Amino acid sequence: MQEHMYEPAGLMFARCGAHEKALSAFLTCGNWKQALCVAAQLNFTKDQLVGLGRTLAGKLVEQRKHIDAAMVLEESAQDYEEAVLLLLEGAAWEEALRLVYKYNRLDIIETNVKPSILEAQKNYMAFLDSQTATFSRHKKRLLVVRELKEQAQQAGLDDEVLHGQESDLFSETSSVVSGSEMSGKYSHSNSRISARSSKNRRKAERKKHSLKEGSPLEDLALLEALSEVVQNTENLKDEVYHILKVLFLFEFDEQGRELQKAFEDTLQLMERSLPEIWTLTYQQNSATPVLGPNSTANSIMASYQQQKTSVPVLDAELFIPPKINRRTQWKLSLLD
Repeated sequence: MQEHMYEPAGLMFARCGAHEKALSAFLTCGNWKQALCVAAQLNFTKDQLVGLGRTLAGKLVEQRKHIDAAMVLEESAQDYEEAVLLLLEGAAWEEALRLVYKYNRLDIIETNVKPSILEAQKNYMAFLDSQTATFSRHKKRLLVVRELKEQAQQAGLDDEVLHGQESDLFSETSSVVSGSEMSGKYSHSNSRISARSSKNRRKAERKKHSLKEGSPLEDLALLEALSEVVQNTENLKDEVYHILKVLFLFEFDEQGRELQKAFEDTLQLMERSLPEIWTLTYQQNSATPVLGPNSTANSIMASYQQQKTSVPVLDAELFIPPKINRRTQWKLSLLD
């Protein structure tokens, strides 16, 4: 049975009174609330509930649902200490503190909470350093690849040479007629992607986008990698905001300011670079085939008009710059 079918199956079993099968299905899909409901209907003993709680918690951790896992451990297994550790592992700092104060275990703050926060700060710093280095390296290489392509186009190289050097952007949707037949006519036999095969087509395209220097689709691979770096960094905002709060709370101001500045610098670097990487001119040039030294502006434009409706969906998406949302709250003014 496919993963996404276990929950509907569990609901059907529960509705029919097949509680054992329902419990098994809910365990598999990680629906801990329904699993505990079924366990109550099966009159589980205290020990059985403890075992069930630990099993559920393990499943939830695999799904990166640390808060839910901690809640199950606290309520079903009566193990708040392990629950706190899971919350720290999942960077749920404030929820971990809530349990610490609820059970009056302030010693855990010194033994586990503070060390976890400081370790997480170091990990974020290392990650941001890695992201910045990767972004700068890919950006630099992309500019080199584009310059090589532009030089080749200006030199009037035929399409086959361009194909082997840097181009081949749309090999799936356009094949240039070489030699004496080079006239700007392109094959559109593969220009339409059916709904049935689009997912497999996307996977196949991604495999062709190699970051290896000199590969045919290196520029697309670099765009894809750069977009991924930006998106991964953007997605950190909520996490960074929460750790900044607890860093300030426990008077780790130096570490908090260090992280806040590093994150801000990284975001600014990427935001400044977006117009340079995702330029309209490059998008148009990439979609416009080179027809040779005898091409005219009109012939190139006509060829572009033919091609623009047949750009592969995946490739077209790569020319859309990732978004950096300035409105997202992540900075802590107390650390300014």
